[in-house]
Amino acid sequence: MSVSEWSTLNPLLVSRDTDTEAMDLVFDRLVTMDAQGQFIPELLESWTLLKGGREVVLKLRPGLSWQDGSPIQAEDVVFTWKALRLPRVRQVGDTVAGVTSLDSLVAEGPLTVRIHLKRPRGTLLSDLYNFVPVPRHHYQVGPNPLNDRVNFAPVGSGPYRVVGQATTRRLVLERWAGYRGVHPGVAPGFELLDLTASKVPILQDFQQERIHYSVVSALRYYLVKKGAIGEGLVTATSIPQASFGAYFLNCDPKRSLLGDPLLRQVLGELVPWQDQARARRFFPTRIASSFWPPESWAFDPQPRPLPQVERAASLLDSAGWKPGPDGVRRNGRGRRLHLVAYESEPSDPRAPANLLARQAARVGMEIEVRYIDFARLTEKAAEHDGDLWSYAWSLALDPDVDSPLFTSEGYRTRANVSAYLNPEIDRLFDEGRHTQGLEERKKIYHRIAEIIYRDKPVIPTTYSQNRILVHRRLQGVAYNPLGQSYGFWPGRRGWRLEP
Repeated sequence: MSVSEWSTLNPLLVSRDTDTEAMDLVFDRLVTMDAQGQFIPELLESWTLLKGGREVVLKLRPGLSWQDGSPIQAEDVVFTWKALRLPRVRQVGDTVAGVTSLDSLVAEGPLTVRIHLKRPRGTLLSDLYNFVPVPRHHYQVGPNPLNDRVNFAPVGSGPYRVVGQATTRRLVLERWAGYRGVHPGVAPGFELLDLTASKVPILQDFQQERIHYSVVSALRYYLVKKGAIGEGLVTATSIPQASFGAYFLNCDPKRSLLGDPLLRQVLGELVPWQDQARARRFFPTRIASSFWPPESWAFDPQPRPLPQVERAASLLDSAGWKPGPDGVRRNGRGRRLHLVAYESEPSDPRAPANLLARQAARVGMEIEVRYIDFARLTEKAAEHDGDLWSYAWSLALDPDVDSPLFTSEGYRTRANVSAYLNPEIDRLFDEGRHTQGLEERKKIYHRIAEIIYRDKPVIPTTYSQNRILVHRRLQGVAYNPLGQSYGFWPGRRGWRLEP
């Protein structure tokens, strides 16, 4: 199976969706979801709400063990929660904000955990879904978590375990005979490969059965879909996914001109939507109109006005940015309107940052595009180094999971890559987390989406489509409501190869 590079196999340190994708077969969750997106027990036998939802009693299934043979116990769950709250862990990746904000967890016997909450939570099952326990005797967090041995030698709880030495680009799994959980795997094993730098044509890999499943480029998908290549060998499928491509903008006025909200509005008017619309004639593309995409229940269908280059020029004129002798605008103090953008794609003229730079040049804004690999790009964003960063973001079932992108808590842990601070956003995310009714929560997140659209710390451009090739022998491939082939039951645990 060909997937994009991941950064860790340690559930405490996940910072990318590819990390979760790689870990999915190695670890069980407290709860998982079914193919329809409903939460179902996994490591847990049950959960019981008491005191109006302010206490929750979790019962672990008896007889479960870690892959080293030791029993899975309540103390492991409490240890994991405490480890996720450590500052040195949260500096690496704060993707489980709901879990870390649970008020307290206490082990009551070997299989019972009691959660104490100051207020009931509408996000409780989502929080439990994002809670992946680890064995406390293997996962003591060192002073530099990124160097811990377990990052690529995990001791999991799932139906598959790692064979040999895992890396960020290759992972071999075998079915674990000691698995006693409720969601076993069908296939005898998996091999995950990052083939993005491979020089071998991908269809050759399919022909040699080196891979049976792969995300592919739009062009490769199109050629297979039209029958020009791969006929009878692979099937091409396009899956709408709850993720988007976006420009993340640096809102820190001490580090970027984009600390000025007006300049962020200017960039919003420069989004190259016409290029994206033209691409739809050949490849499935969905232009973004709301922060949360249609796969999310928080999606706001309200139409937004299309960007207009002329409006961008008018905004710059009104703010006193005058064209200089080289065509680049300057403000009243003589500062050039020059921005640095980081892009992870190769120097492709149709890369999102390049399209934006061409639009910007039309109104006297200069955007210097620098190309770096994805890992370094996300480091630049976390360090708030640069003016804007172009990359994709995957969303979760519950919009509360995205709160670190925008709240002051996420700013302190560097998950708020835009350095965006807005007390109203903090208040609304907190209110949404503790509101029970779905319709009431939806109103809150629609309001958050309006503020994000107005302030533009992030500008979504297109909702993602995963373009997949599946080998003719691979059966059981399915997707959850988020468009993912993992993170649910049966997911990849139901995959099988037919003769």
